[in-house]
Amino acid sequence: MRIGALSQLAPAPGRVVVLRPTQACQEAAEAAPVSPGAPSFLQADHLDAYRAKVASAGLHRGWTGTAGEFDVAFDETAYVEALTSFVGRHEGLRTWFDLSDSTPVRHVVPADAVAFEAVEVEIPPALLSSWEVGGWEELLVGLWDEQCRPDSWAPFLLGAIVRGDGFTYFWGCDHAFTDGASQLMVPAELGAAYAAATGASADPLPEAGSFVAYAADEQQLASTCDAQTPAVREWAEIVSRHEGRLPRFPVDLGLAPGETAPVRVRAWTALDEGATEAFEQLCRAAGGRFTSGVFALLAHAEQRLTGIERYLGITVLGTRSQQTATSHGWFCNFAPVEMALGQRFEETLLAAESAFATARELAKTPVHVPLGAMIAGGVLAATELASPQMVSFLDVRKFPGAGTTPFETGLHFTGEGRTANASLWVNRFADRFELATQSPDTEQGARAVATFFGAAHDVLAELGIEVRPVEVALAEDQMIGTGHAGHDR
Repeated sequence: MRIGALSQLAPAPGRVVVLRPTQACQEAAEAAPVSPGAPSFLQADHLDAYRAKVASAGLHRGWTGTAGEFDVAFDETAYVEALTSFVGRHEGLRTWFDLSDSTPVRHVVPADAVAFEAVEVEIPPALLSSWEVGGWEELLVGLWDEQCRPDSWAPFLLGAIVRGDGFTYFWGCDHAFTDGASQLMVPAELGAAYAAATGASADPLPEAGSFVAYAADEQQLASTCDAQTPAVREWAEIVSRHEGRLPRFPVDLGLAPGETAPVRVRAWTALDEGATEAFEQLCRAAGGRFTSGVFALLAHAEQRLTGIERYLGITVLGTRSQQTATSHGWFCNFAPVEMALGQRFEETLLAAESAFATARELAKTPVHVPLGAMIAGGVLAATELASPQMVSFLDVRKFPGAGTTPFETGLHFTGEGRTANASLWVNRFADRFELATQSPDTEQGARAVATFFGAAHDVLAELGIEVRPVEVALAEDQMIGTGHAGHDR
């Protein structure tokens, strides 16, 4: 599995088929009963952003997805059956929101009403002739832009690029109904459902827990919290130590306050398999884990650029329970990882180990509660919420389906709209360790990311880890430098 820009997929041409709700299913979805209760906090944020985008006649590209290869023959009937089974299991994927009033109203389509049909897509000659140089990407993005929205059903689209020796699956879903972990589970679940539909051997899938119940529990927990709740006070103390500021990318991206630019995904494979294992051994020998090593690395890279003595990062943490371990929805929260830097990397790593444990505890409280309390109490200015720096760390090896063709050939991607930031995706794979950003597609954006990756390169190199060079693409035909600080891909 790769995590990066959709342009990395590059599927071979073939017949394009998409699965859409049948007419009867569409009618049932439009008449689906109201599901009482508020959306989750992150869903509500997404719905607000969607409303604003629509109101400004902007392009909504708040979808995310995954795509990869099946090395078996395409069976249209089985593919329809697989999607029907897949969606039927997940309440979150059977949801849409009526946004005609100020308060979102959730509707959930009954599982027994879910039905799809295969429709062949007529490919415009211009896209067919330009398939190898991006025509396929324009086609798929257009399909997802049309289908993936939170105020109608279905807010997702599954398709296939069919060839004689197999097919490429492609799946996109509006972000209101999915998170990164859900997307990385698509290949395994779709593969198991397709195998079962074709009569092949497949283990039964576990029951998926309710996202509606998760959202209700989140709201109930939030209602019991106030400014004196320990988690809220801890957040406030952390932010106060950083002068009431949330993290920003440590290098100037060249954008004015409130300015955005088109997204460019930039990734750097920092360590190969052997070096990744060596870094983990170093972390364990110092009394920490790989995860704490990641945050110690980010902290020391930032220190090289800004001179900080304390590091503050906001990370994304999963909030799934045993019951929702395989459910699809937005099962995550944000929490601070904050610590003092030591003179030596190993000292910072131990501080990061403790800081990450604190983050785990703070992630049990919906982040909107402490943020709201800090704004009300004057600890944090509301403007700080505009575009804070986020760090996501995933150990992709641990996801179901690892080792299978759909997973190993897979690519996880997001819709590429505009950004004012360069949040970090830090990922460990079976054969490598990488850092990636969704950063401004500008020359200054490239140089800023290059500078940060270069600082991380030098931290690893000074630990004696065999680190790979950093390359930066400023434009399709212009590469600058390799080696260390100042260079990126």
